[in-house]
Amino acid sequence: MGNRLYLLPVQKMKTEPDLNEWGNLKHKYSGKTLLKTNLYFLETGDLSVLDGIKNRWFFEELLAYTTANNDINLLPALKKIAGSVKFDESLRQQSSEIAEKIEEQVKKEKDNLKIPSTPYEGTKADSARRMLAGTRYPQTTEILRLLRDKSHELKRLALFLIGKFKMTDMIQEVCECLSVQGIEDDAYSVLLGFGDAAAKEVDRYYMKASGNINAGKVLLRLLSKINTKEDMAFLIDRLSSNSRLIKEMCLDTLIKTGYRVKENEREKLKKNIIETFGTLSWIIMAQVSLKNNNSEFLSAEMDKEYSRWKDYLQNLLFLTYGEKAIVSGKDNPNEKDEYGKMIPEITVIIYGNDREKGTENVSDQGYYKRLLKRLQGYFPVEVPSFKTMLEDIINCDYNLISVWTKACALRIVPEIGDEEFGESIVALLFSPEEILREESARLLSRSGLELYKAASERIPGASRKHLDRIISGEINEKEFVFEKVRFLASCFKEIKEDELLILAYKLSFARNDEKGIYSQPSNTIAWSFSSEKSEPEIFVNHEDITDPGKIVRDMRMNSYFCYVMSLNTIREFNFQYPESSFGIYKYIDNCKE
Repeated sequence: MGNRLYLLPVQKMKTEPDLNEWGNLKHKYSGKTLLKTNLYFLETGDLSVLDGIKNRWFFEELLAYTTANNDINLLPALKKIAGSVKFDESLRQQSSEIAEKIEEQVKKEKDNLKIPSTPYEGTKADSARRMLAGTRYPQTTEILRLLRDKSHELKRLALFLIGKFKMTDMIQEVCECLSVQGIEDDAYSVLLGFGDAAAKEVDRYYMKASGNINAGKVLLRLLSKINTKEDMAFLIDRLSSNSRLIKEMCLDTLIKTGYRVKENEREKLKKNIIETFGTLSWIIMAQVSLKNNNSEFLSAEMDKEYSRWKDYLQNLLFLTYGEKAIVSGKDNPNEKDEYGKMIPEITVIIYGNDREKGTENVSDQGYYKRLLKRLQGYFPVEVPSFKTMLEDIINCDYNLISVWTKACALRIVPEIGDEEFGESIVALLFSPEEILREESARLLSRSGLELYKAASERIPGASRKHLDRIISGEINEKEFVFEKVRFLASCFKEIKEDELLILAYKLSFARNDEKGIYSQPSNTIAWSFSSEKSEPEIFVNHEDITDPGKIVRDMRMNSYFCYVMSLNTIREFNFQYPESSFGIYKYIDNCKE
């Protein structure tokens, strides 16, 4: 067979929505989020954000925040709004009036010589705002005092001072605040404002926090925006990590920064590519087994795993070879080593069929069989029995198959057939993932209680109480994490179930009985389900309500049960997954205020 020229597929990347997309959202919660994520820039004089925002609640929140804090640093923003015909007359008038009041207050203080002689006379917040409005370079001790205060507002002002005065010697302290709930967005904005001046310190903090997946994800996202591509070489080694998430994050960052691999790095990446081919071959084998046994439910989830690994491989190939074509064939003159010859050949097998037909058709009964047959020469495998395949999926490494897919596999096992498999299921009762603890307990309850009873005494107290309720059948079906993920996936269709687990763990369930929710808590979104309607009613509550009874009637009069989630949970999710969370805000945009 002769050589064959093959163009690499275009890499697939998730991108964050830009300010214009955010600015077109209309809901109050979106307006609040916009102000929080852009407050630093407004406080330090970058008013360009005002040009792309059309959300009226953003401006309402801005005026309310300025008034409540008598914030002199927001005067330029108010004056820009007041003087622009782009904004409606009412908003311009309000902005002008608030600006005049603040200026009058400042003038009175000057006339009466009431300006504090030291930064910490008067209230700490007022002093910090005056410092932020001034030109005097703050002392490090002043900043540290604010950062150590319990008040988030004072911590926020400390961060703004560090950012405005470009205090590069305090970047590590700013990085520490990325893990402090309530000010993480502010810390991120400040670091973003430093630009490449913060790159080395953020690099250093990334290495320090390498064991924290969530912190690492945020830092890599930041590095992709402020770092130069030449400084990202250290991430090449991270592509050999055992962690699937770390590999995906590092690869995305390298591609977003336009990093160009060196020849010695390319040789390392070839090994990563071959390993990923092996992973895909295992998934293909699993799919053949599942489809042979008509397991459509689990097969659909494994399709998602296949697509995710395939997208990762696509990006890995792009990083390794760039946009150029690769040549497949045994006589390829460009590749001397074994891996170099194999990669183009297997790439054609994995992607070539898609290109010829226009798209892959994984629902085709013979799709995976044909792939597996062609891959046997490179990765010889024998398709296992359905029972063995289920056990392999449940027991395989978390970095190969997602937690959600494992939970799906547990769902379809009718009962435990042998002692060895039973021990594996018992081990999952101690998993850090609540969904796996729940689903393993359900499987044990379907298989007799002996195994659970033998292990229950070793289960920690709080977890054991919950699992005991599962075993005894006391938990409502809709209370299980699995069902919560399914529900959230029906609402937020563009978000992967494995990511939705983060939200599902914090989604509260309440029946319509004396133990349920009597009124919707403030700062939450609630879904009320009734037997009369196929879709739930949705309520978004921002503040404490003066008439709880009204919400009780709305939510509970004909309600069977409710799901309730704190809006802070969504904010935290947005900070960790900005490339995925926008769909949630669009969903809320269609909800009642």
